[in-house]
Amino acid sequence: MLGGDGFCGWPTALHLSSLGHDVTIVDNLSRRRIDLELGIRSLTPIEPIDVRVETWQEVSGNRIDYAVIDIAKEYQEFCDFLAELRPDTIVHFAEQRAAPYSMRGAKEKRYTVDNNLSATHNVLVALNDLGLETHLVHLGTMGVYGYSGAGFELPEGYLPVEVTDDQGQRHKRDILYPTNPGSVYHLTKSLDQLLFQFYANNDKMRITDLHQGIVWGTQTDQTRRHPALVNRFDYDGEYGTVLNRFLVESAVGHPLTVHGTGGQTRASSIFRIRFAVSNWRSIIRRQPAARSRSSTRLLKPCGSRNWRNWFRRSPALKLPMFRTRARKRKKMT
Repeated sequence: MLGGDGFCGWPTALHLSSLGHDVTIVDNLSRRRIDLELGIRSLTPIEPIDVRVETWQEVSGNRIDYAVIDIAKEYQEFCDFLAELRPDTIVHFAEQRAAPYSMRGAKEKRYTVDNNLSATHNVLVALNDLGLETHLVHLGTMGVYGYSGAGFELPEGYLPVEVTDDQGQRHKRDILYPTNPGSVYHLTKSLDQLLFQFYANNDKMRITDLHQGIVWGTQTDQTRRHPALVNRFDYDGEYGTVLNRFLVESAVGHPLTVHGTGGQTRASSIFRIRFAVSNWRSIIRRQPAARSRSSTRLLKPCGSRNWRNWFRRSPALKLPMFRTRARKRKKMT
C-alpha cells in the first residue's frame, strides 16, 4: 500500500487487513510534513504511524508492516524492498493529492510534478526490472477530464476514433480519452495515464487506473475500533475538500463559501470513505491477465450548488451562502 499513511491509504490498508490480506505500507510521511509547512492539521488527531499499526494489531490481531521510503527519490531502496516482498498487488496512493496546493507557487508545482511522476515511473520501472507480475492499482481522478460536463457519458479510458489517410482510407484506432487538467495535480494524473499506456503496451504489465470523484468523510468500520486509528479530516483551503469545508462551516455557523457562481460541475460522484474503500477492494482483489493496454475504470456530474442545497434540506442548517469571486487564471505561454 503505497501512501498507506494518508487519507485514502490508511482506511484501505485497515480494510484489506481485516479481510485477511497481508498488508505492508510504504510511505514517506510527506503529508505530515506538509501540515507543518502550512501550519495546519487534521481536525481529528492523527497518531504516529508506528502507534497506528501497533494499535491495529492489538485490536484486530492482524499485523500491518510499514516502511518509510520515498519512492520518488529512493529508487534502489524501494527496488530492494520489492525484491524481498514480491507483492501480488501494489495499490498506488503515493502522490501529492491536493489541486490547490499544486497551484500555490513554483515550489509546490515543481514538487507535485517531481514527486508524482517520479513515484509512478519508479514503481513501473522497478516492477519491470524485477520481472514481477504484480497487479498495479493506481488511484487517479475524474478531474483529469476537466471541470465542465462533456454532455455525454465518458468512455472507460479509451475512445474509438477513425482517421483518414492521404489516400482516403479510413483507419480505426483506440486512443486515450483526451484530458483537460485544471491544475498541476490533475496534469500529473493525466501524464500518469501515458506512463501506464506505455508500460502496458511495451511490457504487458497488469495495470488498473481507477478514476473516481471526491471522497469525503472520516470513519470506516475499522477506524472506529480505536481512537488511535481515526482517519484524517482536512477542512483547510489546500487539502480540505469542498464538502468537508461545508460541514465545518455549517457546524460553526459560518456562511458556506461557494466559489464563483457555484455552478461548477464534475463528472463524478461524491463517495463516502467507507464506500470508497469497498469499491477499491473489488478492484484490488482482481488479478487481470497481462495485456497490451492499461485498464481505466470510472467509478456523475454534481455542482457545489447541489451540495449547498443538500445541506439546506436539513432544518438545522439554515445558513446563508457567501460567494467568492473566481480567480482569473494566468495566461500560460
